[in-house]
Amino acid sequence: MRTLLFVFVAAILCSAWAKTKRDDNKVKIAVYYESLCPDSKRFITTQLAPVWRDLRGAVKVKLVPYGKATHDKVNGKWQFTCQHGADECYGNKLQSCILKDRSLLDTDKMELVICLMSQANPDKALDTCLEQVKKLSNSDKIKRCASGEMGDNLLASYGDKTDLIQRPLSFVPTVVINEKYDQAVQDEAMNNLKAVVCRVSINKPSSC
Repeated sequence: MRTLLFVFVAAILCSAWAKTKRDDNKVKIAVYYESLCPDSKRFITTQLAPVWRDLRGAVKVKLVPYGKATHDKVNGKWQFTCQHGADECYGNKLQSCILKDRSLLDTDKMELVICLMSQANPDKALDTCLEQVKKLSNSDKIKRCASGEMGDNLLASYGDKTDLIQRPLSFVPTVVINEKYDQAVQDEAMNNLKAVVCRVSINKPSSC
Protein backbone atom coordinates (compact mmCIF):
# COMPACT_ATOMS: atom_id res chain seq x y z
CA MET A 1 0.00 0.00 0.00
CA ARG A 2 2.83 2.39 0.90
CA THR A 3 4.55 1.57 -2.38
CA LEU A 4 1.41 2.39 -4.36
CA LEU A 5 1.01 5.64 -2.45
CA PHE A 6 4.63 6.57 -3.13
CA VAL A 7 4.23 5.85 -6.84
CA PHE A 8 1.03 7.91 -6.95
CA VAL A 9 2.62 10.91 -5.20
CA ALA A 10 5.74 10.65 -7.35
CA ALA A 11 3.62 10.64 -10.51
CA ILE A 12 1.79 13.79 -9.40
CA LEU A 13 5.05 15.57 -8.55
CA CYS A 14 6.63 14.58 -11.86
CA SER A 15 3.58 15.79 -13.76
CA ALA A 16 3.64 19.14 -11.92
CA TRP A 17 7.39 19.50 -12.55
CA ALA A 18 6.93 18.75 -16.25
CA LYS A 19 4.16 21.34 -16.53
CA THR A 20 6.32 23.94 -14.79
CA LYS A 21 9.17 23.22 -17.20
CA ARG A 22 6.80 23.57 -20.18
CA ASP A 23 5.47 26.86 -18.82
CA ASP A 24 9.03 28.14 -18.27
CA ASN A 25 9.70 27.71 -21.98
CA LYS A 26 6.59 29.65 -23.00
CA VAL A 27 6.60 33.33 -23.86
CA LYS A 28 4.72 35.15 -21.09
CA ILE A 29 2.33 37.81 -22.34
CA ALA A 30 0.67 40.04 -19.74
CA VAL A 31 -1.98 42.47 -20.96
CA TYR A 32 -3.16 45.32 -18.73
CA TYR A 33 -6.31 46.63 -20.39
CA GLU A 34 -9.81 48.13 -20.07
CA SER A 35 -13.07 46.57 -21.25
CA LEU A 36 -14.31 49.64 -23.16
CA CYS A 37 -10.97 51.00 -24.42
CA PRO A 38 -10.83 51.02 -28.24
CA ASP A 39 -7.06 50.33 -28.26
CA SER A 40 -7.56 47.42 -25.85
CA LYS A 41 -10.32 45.99 -28.04
CA ARG A 42 -8.20 46.31 -31.15
CA PHE A 43 -5.12 44.72 -29.58
CA ILE A 44 -6.96 41.78 -28.06
CA THR A 45 -9.00 40.99 -31.17
CA THR A 46 -6.39 41.63 -33.90
CA GLN A 47 -3.08 40.80 -32.16
CA LEU A 48 -3.56 38.66 -29.07
CA ALA A 49 -6.38 36.45 -30.39
CA PRO A 50 -4.56 35.15 -33.50
CA VAL A 51 -1.29 34.68 -31.60
CA TRP A 52 -3.02 32.77 -28.81
CA ARG A 53 -4.89 30.57 -31.29
CA ASP A 54 -1.95 29.92 -33.64
CA LEU A 55 0.84 29.68 -31.05
CA ARG A 56 -1.10 28.41 -28.07
CA GLY A 57 1.55 25.94 -27.00
CA ALA A 58 4.24 28.61 -27.09
CA VAL A 59 2.60 31.38 -25.06
CA LYS A 60 1.21 31.88 -21.57
CA VAL A 61 -1.25 34.77 -21.35
CA LYS A 62 -2.17 36.81 -18.27
CA LEU A 63 -5.08 39.22 -18.60
CA VAL A 64 -5.54 42.11 -16.16
CA PRO A 65 -8.78 44.06 -16.79
CA TYR A 66 -8.29 47.36 -14.96
CA GLY A 67 -6.31 49.90 -16.99
CA LYS A 68 -6.31 53.51 -15.81
CA ALA A 69 -8.97 52.98 -13.16
CA THR A 70 -8.54 53.93 -9.51
CA HIS A 71 -9.83 52.14 -6.41
CA ASP A 72 -10.22 53.32 -2.84
CA LYS A 73 -12.03 51.86 0.15
CA VAL A 74 -14.67 54.15 1.59
CA ASN A 75 -16.60 53.05 4.71
CA GLY A 76 -15.50 49.46 4.10
CA LYS A 77 -16.61 49.33 0.46
CA TRP A 78 -14.52 49.59 -2.68
CA GLN A 79 -15.14 52.65 -4.85
CA PHE A 80 -13.89 52.62 -8.44
CA THR A 81 -13.41 55.33 -11.04
CA CYS A 82 -12.84 54.00 -14.56
CA GLN A 83 -11.54 55.92 -17.57
CA HIS A 84 -14.68 55.23 -19.63
CA GLY A 85 -17.18 55.47 -16.80
CA ALA A 86 -19.31 53.14 -14.68
CA ASP A 87 -20.13 50.82 -17.61
CA GLU A 88 -16.42 50.10 -18.01
CA CYS A 89 -16.06 49.37 -14.29
CA TYR A 90 -18.85 46.79 -14.64
CA GLY A 91 -17.30 45.39 -17.81
CA ASN A 92 -13.95 45.06 -16.03
CA LYS A 93 -15.68 43.26 -13.16
CA LEU A 94 -17.43 40.87 -15.56
CA GLN A 95 -14.12 39.90 -17.09
CA SER A 96 -12.47 39.66 -13.67
CA CYS A 97 -15.17 37.20 -12.61
CA ILE A 98 -14.75 35.18 -15.80
CA LEU A 99 -10.99 34.94 -15.33
CA LYS A 100 -11.39 33.71 -11.74
CA ASP A 101 -14.26 31.25 -12.47
CA ARG A 102 -12.82 27.82 -11.65
CA SER A 103 -15.60 26.05 -13.52
CA LEU A 104 -14.36 27.49 -16.82
CA LEU A 105 -11.42 26.07 -18.75
CA ASP A 106 -8.60 28.47 -19.60
CA THR A 107 -9.53 28.13 -23.27
CA ASP A 108 -13.13 29.13 -22.44
CA LYS A 109 -11.91 32.17 -20.50
CA MET A 110 -9.73 33.35 -23.38
CA GLU A 111 -12.45 32.85 -25.97
CA LEU A 112 -14.93 34.68 -23.77
CA VAL A 113 -12.65 37.69 -23.34
CA ILE A 114 -11.86 37.75 -27.07
CA CYS A 115 -15.57 37.56 -27.86
CA LEU A 116 -16.49 40.29 -25.38
CA MET A 117 -13.79 42.60 -26.70
CA SER A 118 -15.08 42.13 -30.23
CA GLN A 119 -18.54 43.41 -29.27
CA ALA A 120 -19.71 47.01 -29.56
CA ASN A 121 -20.68 46.97 -25.87
CA PRO A 122 -18.58 44.36 -24.02
CA ASP A 123 -20.29 45.18 -20.72
CA LYS A 124 -23.66 44.09 -22.17
CA ALA A 125 -22.61 41.10 -24.30
CA LEU A 126 -21.96 38.39 -21.70
CA ASP A 127 -24.78 36.06 -22.72
CA THR A 128 -23.92 36.37 -26.42
CA CYS A 129 -20.37 35.26 -25.73
CA LEU A 130 -21.33 32.55 -23.23
CA GLU A 131 -23.54 31.03 -25.91
CA GLN A 132 -20.56 30.87 -28.26
CA VAL A 133 -18.59 28.71 -25.83
CA LYS A 134 -21.70 26.78 -24.74
CA LYS A 135 -21.50 28.06 -21.15
CA LEU A 136 -24.72 30.06 -20.90
CA SER A 137 -25.51 28.28 -17.63
CA ASN A 138 -22.70 30.34 -16.03
CA SER A 139 -24.45 33.63 -16.80
CA ASP A 140 -26.24 34.26 -13.50
CA LYS A 141 -23.21 33.30 -11.42
CA ILE A 142 -20.88 35.64 -13.33
CA LYS A 143 -23.38 38.54 -13.19
CA ARG A 144 -23.87 38.06 -9.44
CA CYS A 145 -20.12 38.08 -9.00
CA ALA A 146 -19.70 41.26 -11.06
CA SER A 147 -22.51 43.05 -9.21
CA GLY A 148 -21.42 42.08 -5.72
CA GLU A 149 -18.61 42.14 -3.23
CA MET A 150 -16.65 39.40 -5.00
CA GLY A 151 -16.48 41.46 -8.18
CA ASP A 152 -15.32 44.49 -6.19
CA ASN A 153 -12.58 42.48 -4.49
CA LEU A 154 -11.41 40.89 -7.73
CA LEU A 155 -11.22 44.22 -9.53
CA ALA A 156 -9.37 45.80 -6.61
CA SER A 157 -6.83 42.95 -6.71
CA TYR A 158 -6.31 43.51 -10.44
CA GLY A 159 -5.87 47.20 -9.63
CA ASP A 160 -3.10 46.33 -7.18
CA LYS A 161 -1.39 44.21 -9.87
CA THR A 162 -1.69 47.06 -12.38
CA ASP A 163 -0.28 49.61 -9.93
CA LEU A 164 2.86 47.46 -9.58
CA ILE A 165 3.55 48.06 -13.29
CA GLN A 166 2.85 51.79 -13.29
CA ARG A 167 0.41 54.06 -11.47
CA PRO A 168 -1.40 55.20 -13.45
CA LEU A 169 -0.59 53.38 -16.69
CA SER A 170 0.75 55.75 -19.34
CA PHE A 171 -0.95 53.76 -22.11
CA VAL A 172 -3.72 51.18 -22.33
CA PRO A 173 -3.28 48.42 -23.15
CA THR A 174 0.12 47.95 -21.57
CA VAL A 175 1.78 44.77 -22.82
CA VAL A 176 4.54 43.10 -20.80
CA ILE A 177 6.59 40.31 -22.35
CA ASN A 178 8.36 37.78 -20.12
CA GLU A 179 7.63 39.86 -17.02
CA LYS A 180 9.76 42.80 -18.19
CA TYR A 181 8.27 46.03 -19.53
CA ASP A 182 10.04 47.53 -22.54
CA GLN A 183 8.62 50.51 -24.44
CA ALA A 184 10.08 49.40 -27.80
CA VAL A 185 8.63 45.91 -27.37
CA GLN A 186 5.29 47.41 -26.34
CA ASP A 187 5.21 49.55 -29.49
CA GLU A 188 6.04 46.58 -31.72
CA ALA A 189 3.56 44.28 -29.98
CA MET A 190 0.70 46.67 -30.64
CA ASN A 191 1.07 46.07 -34.38
CA ASN A 192 2.91 42.76 -34.65
CA LEU A 193 2.70 40.67 -31.50
CA LYS A 194 3.53 37.50 -33.45
CA ALA A 195 6.92 38.91 -34.49
CA VAL A 196 7.72 39.68 -30.85
CA VAL A 197 6.72 36.20 -29.69
CA CYS A 198 8.68 34.48 -32.46
CA ARG A 199 11.79 36.54 -31.74
CA VAL A 200 11.92 35.87 -27.99
CA SER A 201 10.61 32.29 -28.05
CA ILE A 202 13.07 29.66 -26.81
CA ASN A 203 11.49 26.87 -28.84
CA LYS A 204 10.31 28.61 -31.98
CA PRO A 205 6.93 27.30 -33.22
CA SER A 206 6.84 26.03 -36.79
CA SER A 207 4.48 28.85 -37.78
CA CYS A 208 7.21 31.36 -36.99
